[in-house]
Amino acid sequence: MSSVHVAPVGDLIEHDTSGENDCVCGPSSRPVKGDDGSVGWVVTHASLDGRELTEGESG
Repeated sequence: MSSVHVAPVGDLIEHDTSGENDCVCGPSSRPVKGDDGSVGWVVTHASLDGRELTEGESG
């Protein structure tokens, strides 16, 4: 199985994208079915600098 990692850039730590869920941020994984019927994984890493709290605010 293959996986794609989505990790924040410029966070307080460097995220470990070498394994499925080895990063200290506690990433979440979800399966994604390909057009050919194969199943891959999207691994989404959480930021540790709190950027989600201010995203979308106009400044």
